[in-house]
This record gives sequence, C-alpha cells and structure tokens, in this order.
Amino acid sequence: GCGKTTTIKLLLGLLRPNAGKITILGNEVPGALPAALARTGVIPDRPHLHRYLTVSESMQLHRAFHPGWDARWAAELQEQFRLRPDQKVSRLSKGETAKLMVLQALCQKPDLLVLDEPMDGLDPVVRRDVLAALLEYVSSHGATVLVSSHLVHELERFCDWIGVMDRGRLVVEL
Repeated sequence: GCGKTTTIKLLLGLLRPNAGKITILGNEVPGALPAALARTGVIPDRPHLHRYLTVSESMQLHRAFHPGWDARWAAELQEQFRLRPDQKVSRLSKGETAKLMVLQALCQKPDLLVLDEPMDGLDPVVRRDVLAALLEYVSSHGATVLVSSHLVHELERFCDWIGVMDRGRLVVEL
C-alpha cells in the first residue's frame, strides 16, 4: 500500500502521471513508450501468461515480440529450470510459473528489468534458482534492475541502492 506497484505502472505507461516527467532508458513515457518497452523486461506481480498454451508455445509467442530473443539461452534456462516444453501453463506450479516468467523476461535481452514482487510466495529453492538467473544476467549484460519488494532483507544482499517508500513518496535511501 505504499505505492510500489503504482510507481511501476506509471513507469510502464499503464497509468498516466498527474504531474512530472518519466524517462526510461532515455525515452520519455508515455510519448516514446514503445522504444522504452522494447528494451525493458517485465515480471509483474501477477502472472500474465496465457494458461491454455504449453511452455514451448508461451516461449514462442513471447519470442515473436522480441527480435533480440536468445533462443539458445532460453533452451538452457528451460532445462535448468526443469520446465517441460509440452506442459500446459495452467498446470504449472507457482514456482514453475515464476521461472517461466523470468526466462521470458531475460531471454528478450533487456537493458532494464522491472520486477514487481518477483519472489513473493516462492519456496527457498525456487528463490535461489530465480535469483541466480537474474544475477547471472545482470553481471554478464550490465542490465539495470528495478525490484519492488517488501522483503528488504533479501534485497540488501545484491542491490546497489534501496529506496523505501511510504504513501507514494521515497522516504529513505540506503
């Protein structure tokens, strides 16, 4: 309730600001939103996958929108995350769904990753796998990651900067 998800919606052009200016990767939002989003990977707080597709079909659909898609790495992550290509998205566990969303966000090779509560409700093993994939991507590609989370203690281990919000305002920077 402090404004984390609303801030992300503003950044992604899902809400319009009442005042001020938003710039992502040098692109003003909402004016140049398509250019900004083309370089942004998003993992929302609620899964956005088509439940009637298989894992493979979901990856193919996502790939169609991202010309920089890394098919080799997607296959590696699919194997590493133990995601069966023929399994329906509707039959995935919460952890498997999170892994598929991370795979799709990373394999489009974004310059910015926007993650809204990416570890919420995941068991420790899945958290470790997801965090390892994210850290590997950031270290090898130099991407920026914006993470919205109430689990500050978990983020402190790998974040360069942490901001704490209250009622839509940044109140503390660490």
